[in-house]
Amino acid sequence: MRQQYLDSLLSQYDVRLNFPSDEVLYYDASQRGYILVRLHRPEEPVQLARSSVGKSFSVLISQLDTLVQFVSVASQLHPFANLAWQVVSSLYTIARGQLDRDGRIGDLTNMMEDVYTFVDDVQSFPSKLASQEETIKKIMFQTIECMLFIQEYSGHGFCGRALNRQWADEQIARFTQTFTMLKASLNTGVGVQIAFISHRIYEDVQSIVQTQSLAKLHPVDMDDPSRPVCLPQTRSDLLSSVFTWAMNPSSNQNVLWLHGPAGSGKSTVATTIANITRDLGRLGAFVFFNRRMAARNDPAAVVRTLAFQLGEFDHRLGAAISTVIKSTPSIRQSPLRQQFHKLLVQPLLESELAVWSQEGPVIVVIDALDECGHVGDREDLLSILALESVKLPPTLRIVVTSRTELDIQEALEARKNICSTPIDINSPVNDKDIHLYLYDRLQNIRSKNKYLSLPQEWPGPNAIDALAARARGLFIWAFTACRYVDGQDPEGRLADLLRTDVCSNAESALDLIYSTALVSAGRWEDPAFSADFRDILGVVIAAKNPLTALTIDRLNEVASVSRTRPSLHTIQHLGCVFRGTTSEPIHVIHPSFEDFLTDRARCKKDEWFIDVSLSHQRLALQCIGSLRAILKRNMCNLALTRSGVDVQILPEDVTYSCIFWIEHVCELEGSEESLSILVYDFLVKHLLHWIETMSLLKKARHTIKLLMRLEDWSQSTQGRHQELCHLLADAVRFCQAFAAVIEQHPLLVYSSALPFSPTNSVLYQLFKDELSIPVVAGGFRDEWSPLLMDILRPGGEVTSLSLSSDGSQLISTVARGCYVWDVISGELLIQGPKGDVAMTVLAPGGQLAASCLFSGSIVLWDTFSGKTIGQPLKRDQGAIYALAFSPDGTRLISGGQNCAIIMWSVQTASVILDPPATHTKPVLCLAFSPDGLHYTSGSRDGTIRIWDATSGRMVLGPFHGHSGGVYSVAFTPDGTRIVSGSDDKHVCVWDVQAGSSLNQSREASMPIKLCGHHSTVFSVAVSPDGRFIASASKDTTVRLWSLESKEELSHLVRQHRMPVRCVAFWQQHGRLRLVTGASDATVRIWDIESVGSMGVARKHKGLVSHLAFSQDGRRIVSGSLDRTVRVWDPITGQCLLGPLNLEQPVHSVALPADNVRILAADRDGAVFAWDATTGRHLIATPADDPSYHSIVGPLSLEQKWIVDSRTGTVLTMLPTMSPVRSQASFGNCMALGLANGGIVIVHFPGTPQLV
Repeated sequence: MRQQYLDSLLSQYDVRLNFPSDEVLYYDASQRGYILVRLHRPEEPVQLARSSVGKSFSVLISQLDTLVQFVSVASQLHPFANLAWQVVSSLYTIARGQLDRDGRIGDLTNMMEDVYTFVDDVQSFPSKLASQEETIKKIMFQTIECMLFIQEYSGHGFCGRALNRQWADEQIARFTQTFTMLKASLNTGVGVQIAFISHRIYEDVQSIVQTQSLAKLHPVDMDDPSRPVCLPQTRSDLLSSVFTWAMNPSSNQNVLWLHGPAGSGKSTVATTIANITRDLGRLGAFVFFNRRMAARNDPAAVVRTLAFQLGEFDHRLGAAISTVIKSTPSIRQSPLRQQFHKLLVQPLLESELAVWSQEGPVIVVIDALDECGHVGDREDLLSILALESVKLPPTLRIVVTSRTELDIQEALEARKNICSTPIDINSPVNDKDIHLYLYDRLQNIRSKNKYLSLPQEWPGPNAIDALAARARGLFIWAFTACRYVDGQDPEGRLADLLRTDVCSNAESALDLIYSTALVSAGRWEDPAFSADFRDILGVVIAAKNPLTALTIDRLNEVASVSRTRPSLHTIQHLGCVFRGTTSEPIHVIHPSFEDFLTDRARCKKDEWFIDVSLSHQRLALQCIGSLRAILKRNMCNLALTRSGVDVQILPEDVTYSCIFWIEHVCELEGSEESLSILVYDFLVKHLLHWIETMSLLKKARHTIKLLMRLEDWSQSTQGRHQELCHLLADAVRFCQAFAAVIEQHPLLVYSSALPFSPTNSVLYQLFKDELSIPVVAGGFRDEWSPLLMDILRPGGEVTSLSLSSDGSQLISTVARGCYVWDVISGELLIQGPKGDVAMTVLAPGGQLAASCLFSGSIVLWDTFSGKTIGQPLKRDQGAIYALAFSPDGTRLISGGQNCAIIMWSVQTASVILDPPATHTKPVLCLAFSPDGLHYTSGSRDGTIRIWDATSGRMVLGPFHGHSGGVYSVAFTPDGTRIVSGSDDKHVCVWDVQAGSSLNQSREASMPIKLCGHHSTVFSVAVSPDGRFIASASKDTTVRLWSLESKEELSHLVRQHRMPVRCVAFWQQHGRLRLVTGASDATVRIWDIESVGSMGVARKHKGLVSHLAFSQDGRRIVSGSLDRTVRVWDPITGQCLLGPLNLEQPVHSVALPADNVRILAADRDGAVFAWDATTGRHLIATPADDPSYHSIVGPLSLEQKWIVDSRTGTVLTMLPTMSPVRSQASFGNCMALGLANGGIVIVHFPGTPQLV
């Protein structure tokens, strides 16, 4: 192909071929038709005119073609020379006529032509090549970059338009200067420091602050310099096609999916692509997966790792991503699609980064996608690659490699923007590459074994042909075969391979080579060797991260049957199927070897078969045993400090066991009760120690998900262990409630989280006798609070809530706009449209939202970017109060002041239905039926109506049951009933089926009324399972009702400080939650099953304004804005005296040294006194002002930290509670007065206790 192209090219110009008399033109088909070309040059250099750009290009192409052939055995130069040939040839084809008319480009290409005379020199004097290799490599780099620049300059690049002239002139000058210097370096033979000129814009020094900001994404480390690359001359056609695609701006396919069977060399090709583009300064990111490494097989980490690497690659992109991280600290916990949009799509489309389209391609390589999680785990990631990647700039070229797994194939194969490229292992080109690989490696083995005196041509072409036939096109076969031969007796092992059969397919070939390697490597007749092999391989295969041999040995030491033989004693015999050294993690040679060992039908021998489930069980027991042996309180001998601690370096077996023991347990579905008992016994002794260690490892928040998973597992085990289930449920709540505290410092597990846990909780009762922990007098609370999370500062009164269908994000609407929140973390993700917003609803899928304005328009906007989509939808409808999306997200209905309901097409932003108004007053609420065939409306006229979604005709109603306006309506999941809320204080349940059967009358049956609220019911919701109704009211409460019994679940009332405007159900990890928004400017997430109080029990009815200890520390006196004074026992927390009443709020209190009086002053300065025993009122004098009798205690509250001022010792950090408004201390005891009227008394260990 290249020969034909070169012939046609040279025929267009007066270019003569001059061969020496003793040299003939030779065509070698095995070298892809390459031809050695020497251009005729007269004695005097030919100065090409400015109009001869085409001639310069033809010379460059010819010289590069010669260079490709000449350096084919030089691994450093060949790929770059080949790529330079491609880029120059491609540009010449599309732009030669245009470029001939440009004098500036003519000067530049003349200079390049002059530089390329070095090809003639190195061809005549090959010895020069080695000394000038680095300079020639720089010439290749600059040629590629220069051609990419000219491509953009001519308007044929990714930008599609000509570049800014001034900037283009500067670039031409820089390229010309660089080529001049490179020419001088070649002529003198002296290497010079030449800056690589790229028409991409770089900044030499990236700010430390930006790097630290990007690191907050917690990217996965992708450092693996040992990854193999393609040998010279192999994979040339495949690499050429990939780079042709990458450099081709006319291709609309910005993703290339390279796929093939196991062992076909995909990862080697991916690494080679990454290395070449890295050398060219165009590798934006390289992410590779490994099923044996948890961090490198997690789909959730892919986008943030790509963002981190791209941010480091380009300082402008890094700055944009850093801005996103600063505005959305919880972005790494956001859904993958949102991460993709906010960290990649949105920054790349910003104005400053729009110049990417002028700077040529940037390559992103994603290798071994099939090893990224399991099929279900990577669904979101595949959806992003398939559907969202088209939104990226065309210059960002993504190469994805994987096996042809069904889920990956279905997601990627038929997409227009994805170039599907299969690796044909049966092709002649692939067979030739296998031959080259085998020849190179076997020659290397011959060279290493010089004392064996192997023949120079060993093993000979016939042997290589026979090995290649057995490889069946698989590089992993060839790789394993060469490792097998590379032993004490290479000739004998080669003979073993040649005696094996030629298999009919690739999988059979792999099975045979692995069987041959294992048979020769082990002493399988020895039961001890076989057992050791299975034990070691079981750990290697089941481990979530690769482990060193030392760690494997340490885990084996705690197994029930101790094995004293070190792992390396067995592994040393299996070098051809293992990778790793004494200090490096042990890997199997390839994932296909793991597939072979774990399939009994393939490996055929019991000695080799690895039962993965059994291996997980054994590893779970080993991890638990390892933790039992080492976990203890304060295992690293730390001191509690406010600055936290650095990540602690713990032994690998401890770190691995802490992070992964639960995952191994949960792999054992339906396991026997004995394992549950073992887990329970471990947690009873070491739960807090494990949480402490996870905090040491900076993984405190990971405990929540892990314990949730373990709780789910405990529910499914045979002979369900009830105590374990209860303990795990409590442990989940413990970690949810105190994760923010525990991640501050590991020791806060004991000094804060445990003391402030509910006294009746399983966990507190289990660990309350832990030595040297603070004690809260009377307990902080009795039961877990039903409030799981408080999302503060949503911008004012919350008027509506809408949850995404996957439960990942929440939109709250306030008068000034709307906000998108991460439901799990409570972090603000983005702000939506601003203005007088009445409500916002999310479309199914979660990316599109609609906000209705009191001005009468509707705004559609993207929840990932916050940007509006198209023009506002507007109709003469007056203020709009209600919106609803159809279940398929294609239609939107709106209702409002003019009493009419309009249906809109979301896709065309046009009106579908606009029937005449039938309500007599404004429409306040709307809802679609689950099947999308009907919708219902509620109005201030007190009626509810049901409409046909196709015709807009009313099919049922009006329903007359409320005596006031209807503020909210909702269908049950089965669509048979409607629930409504009204300002008549009632919740009504309507039977739609009964109403439709009343002799075709539009008068529906009367509803079932649910009574309990004391004011307007603003919002109603039905749980996804149809069991519960939730109602939110102006009376500040949220009430739950049983839909079946129609009775209130009065023990589950939830409350805000002000009217509750909206309520919704939310499903999280199979657990039902309630989300509420209120006029107190808070959004709250509730557990619907907990019955405990929300916070500390109130001791006063108002804010506690002052506290004081008696001189002997045996009593505490408190004063409150509720105008009362009380006396408390600091040991029990019980009230000893009071309330003592004042006419004004209390300003200060005291217990003087005589211990017979109680003193107080109100906010007007009036002083009061009472008998400290009876509470009888006494006459007070100005000398009785409490300020004269105050004492300063040794403990102080600094922000949330309690500190002993005598020693500077940090004692604890307060968990989330009502704000502290007053404090007092005596000895080791501190009393805190709260804004909600509560009083918390904490005793600290280490100093004499109060008697």
